[in-house]
Amino acid sequence: MNAKILNIPISNISDVKRSPMDVFKKADKEDKGVYIFNRNQVAGVMLTQKQYESFNEDIDNLYDLIAELTAEKRLLSKDVKFYSDEDVRGSIVNETPIVDESDGWE
Repeated sequence: MNAKILNIPISNISDVKRSPMDVFKKADKEDKGVYIFNRNQVAGVMLTQKQYESFNEDIDNLYDLIAELTAEKRLLSKDVKFYSDEDVRGSIVNETPIVDESDGWE
């Protein structure tokens, strides 16, 4: 893979050792992760904290979207099997709940 063809910012391990902050500044300026090479092989990618947190937020949002779409698909399915409360929780359904007034939740 030729990184120059892909137009991605690159650096090498020596540059990181010499001045890691310069690599972070490069990532911030380019608004992309900087690919770090060691002996012509990608060793990793350096991101700013803002970029890293943004990626994690995007991932969380995508997982939420997957969950919503999965639920929607299940709700639209014709082959739905319903379970009663007793099917799920067993005989405890018929028992009177015990409320501890001093458990700190009130």
